[in-house]
Amino acid sequence: MSDDSPENRHVTRRGIPTAADWDLAYREGLPPWEMGCPSPELVAFLDKGLLQKASVLELGCGTGADAVFMAQRRLDVTAVDFAPTAIERARTRAQRAGVNVCFVLDDVFHFAYRTQTFDFIYDCAFYQYIRQWELSRLLDLLWRVTKPGSYYLCITYLGGESLVGIPPVSEDSIRWELGRLFEILELKQFNFYSALRRHDVSGLSVLMQRPLAKGTAH
Repeated sequence: MSDDSPENRHVTRRGIPTAADWDLAYREGLPPWEMGCPSPELVAFLDKGLLQKASVLELGCGTGADAVFMAQRRLDVTAVDFAPTAIERARTRAQRAGVNVCFVLDDVFHFAYRTQTFDFIYDCAFYQYIRQWELSRLLDLLWRVTKPGSYYLCITYLGGESLVGIPPVSEDSIRWELGRLFEILELKQFNFYSALRRHDVSGLSVLMQRPLAKGTAH
């Protein structure tokens, strides 16, 4: 039996959902992928101290919890989503937190053609979702927005359709697909309790880096 609840309606239709489909999920409530707080895996990565005054691009920022957190860590954050309601809420969140984030209402693929490269790409479930239809296009996007030495943190959920409406991703798939462009520095399973969702959340956290040219120091 299919799940026709408002939060999953946009992923049960045939074809790729439109911006209007995604926006509907936000206007009808809080989508299941929204945790309401920064990802613990993102926090752990930033605590490593690998980024200093870095430029950041978040793919599919939603209501901006992660983007605002990164701005609070004094990073130069650009966060993209094409759901107007999500971007509006994200801008309100940033204003209340007193930080500056460049929130962009756009299709991330279109945005990639006219932006610069970034030191760090943050992706929470965007790869997990879009790989079903647009893997080659995503790899092209990641190539355009990164440079040798750029970090890429990719978060995927193992909760499957009950959590984000999309299938989980295996470690082998990540290595085969994203390993084409990046060196995988760390791949691990994580678990945390979401106070907003009131249940445990599990997933895969993958820290990658675009390889430096031979003989080049980072």
